[in-house]
Amino acid sequence: MTSYKQACGALLALSLMSSTAFAADSVRLRLDWSWWAGQTPMILAEEKGFYDEVDLDVDIVQGQGSKTTTMVVGENADPIGHANLSTVAQSISAGVPITAVAGWWQQGPISLICTDPNIKTPADVKGKRIGSTPTGSDGQILPAFLMANGLELTDISLVNMPGDAKFAGIASGQLDCISGDDYFYGPQLKAQGKEVSILKYADWGVTNLGFGIVVNSDYLSQNPEIVKRFLAATRKGLEYTLANKDEAVEIFLKVSGNTQPAEFHRGVLDAYEASLHTKGTEGKPIGWMAESDWESMNETLAQFGSMTGEKEAAAYFSNDQLPQ
Repeated sequence: MTSYKQACGALLALSLMSSTAFAADSVRLRLDWSWWAGQTPMILAEEKGFYDEVDLDVDIVQGQGSKTTTMVVGENADPIGHANLSTVAQSISAGVPITAVAGWWQQGPISLICTDPNIKTPADVKGKRIGSTPTGSDGQILPAFLMANGLELTDISLVNMPGDAKFAGIASGQLDCISGDDYFYGPQLKAQGKEVSILKYADWGVTNLGFGIVVNSDYLSQNPEIVKRFLAATRKGLEYTLANKDEAVEIFLKVSGNTQPAEFHRGVLDAYEASLHTKGTEGKPIGWMAESDWESMNETLAQFGSMTGEKEAAAYFSNDQLPQ
């Protein structure tokens, strides 16, 4: 006959076994930078319980730039990262053991942002004063944009300057255009009452993939199901974000403590929604990446950027973990 103490012990053991069996898998996500609205899908996935729904305990930590994020993920200190995919490509070429597993913001935001309303095509920038940061990704791709559109550096008046000086230069009228991220500079100039025209490099012959998810290659091979669950919940967070932008911005502001106006962050999400696909991924699930896009981007980075050790496109990314 089973004693009360034995029964209690059996129940406790069953309880412990049950809690162990259904314990959530813990994973740490390293972001590309300090809080900005492009990270809202991950924040929403956490705040709305989408990671909990797939038995994941996700610790989201801010980053210090996409380059640093690729290094941290490559060392498996944090197995999953959110990073700029052109930076990811350069890190993989240099031997960092990481794999891109989703491209969320596919059309890269690097553009010429101009305050001259007469600038509507690349040909219109001839003779214009353009501010660019030579050590930044925008400065490395600017020559490719010019060449793709039949222009040379000598056709413009190039002003090399640090990133934080570009906005001051164009806001004060010292520059006609700046090379940088359209979602960042465009809304700020419009808020000052300026008429803004934007020439997005991705629309004018230069493939530069935006932001996505990268995973340590060893971690991916050992934990493919965790990565699949993470991507499914994150994509759900992205879809919810774009369907409920006002709520998403409110949650982002609460979590991040950011003090910029809600309208600015709403503008970032509008730019995000407009950049989910390239021509090569139209009709495919959100996050699916095209081999042709990676090939085109890598050719540009090898010719004009700092990429060395270019590999076959398949060495950079995988669509296998994305929910279909």
